[in-house]
Amino acid sequence: MDKDKLLEEIIKSNEEMLRHFTDTSNDLLESIQNHQSKLFEVNIKLDELYRTKNVYHPSTNSRKNVFSPLIKLNENDEKNNAINAQIDDLKIVKQTLEAKIATEESKIKAISEKLSSLNSAKKAINNLRTLIEDTEEEDFDGFQFLEEEEPAVPENQKYGTNILMLDAFDKTYIGTILDTRIKAEIENNSHRLDMLSYLISSDPEIARSTAEEISDQLDKTCDSIDSLLTHINYNFNADQSIWVLLDDFVTNNRDLHPECVLEADIKCPDPDIHLSYEKNIALMNLLDIMFDNIYKHSNANQIKFRLTVTDKNIDVTINDNGIGISKNYYQKSPWYSNLHRAHGLIYLLDGELNISGSKKNGTTVSFNFPR
Repeated sequence: MDKDKLLEEIIKSNEEMLRHFTDTSNDLLESIQNHQSKLFEVNIKLDELYRTKNVYHPSTNSRKNVFSPLIKLNENDEKNNAINAQIDDLKIVKQTLEAKIATEESKIKAISEKLSSLNSAKKAINNLRTLIEDTEEEDFDGFQFLEEEEPAVPENQKYGTNILMLDAFDKTYIGTILDTRIKAEIENNSHRLDMLSYLISSDPEIARSTAEEISDQLDKTCDSIDSLLTHINYNFNADQSIWVLLDDFVTNNRDLHPECVLEADIKCPDPDIHLSYEKNIALMNLLDIMFDNIYKHSNANQIKFRLTVTDKNIDVTINDNGIGISKNYYQKSPWYSNLHRAHGLIYLLDGELNISGSKKNGTTVSFNFPR
């Protein structure tokens, strides 16, 4: 691998790790602040209950002061027992919150150490880059060592390996979201429900606020699940005709991105034509990749989409009026990027893919594969 490309990969990985741990640390800090706010409320409630309890002697019907009402022994004991039960419940909540705060503070400390190491690594990488650039600018006399060229990797092996890596990447991505986001949100809601069970009787106003927080978190959990289902095409009906699939695709994109004018020209001799299940999925994945790339990176406000179905092929051309794309985009993009995924899909379909662009003409994507 070229040393410049290798260095870029290292820099990119370092930046991704820095962003990941920084975001995680910020999330933990926000969580600690929430726990501390609830702990403050619990301490206030405990203080109120202790003061209420001290108004009466728990085992006598004599009053603490002349303004205290006359209460029979059994009534006094019943009130005292109820207060003690509330105090015990709040103590459990308090211990739970304190334990969570301690755990999350420990995690932040560990993350801070990692961030320190990553920042040191970033400085070292920058120094290494400077050293390499300085070395390349020098003129050497005398011997020059010849590096052995790496043996060429066959195309089928290159794409096959990348497809396997992408499959592993997808599974890791889904597992990470399930573990770090959805599972964490469920656990947080479980703790809030513990608090809510007490607050319903003791402080209805805070209970109502806590219930709203739980509702908001459940909405976010549903959004995370929907995102994963979309990622794995769970709701995609690949048994529909190609005309219906493309009509839905164009309509959805126009609805979701009104800021970008989409001109569509679909030429299909028969609206009832069905592709095979796997080719329907591959085609829609390719279109999702290309359009998503336009919306995220091109700054375009116009897209021209043309798809032609012939007896032998599916031919697609997509042009936008955005900022274009680098000629060496494939080398610059990480192996798990959507553009690498598109190349892998086209290879599996035994098709062809061409992507070109410039600041003047935007980006043009054309691909085809056999029906």
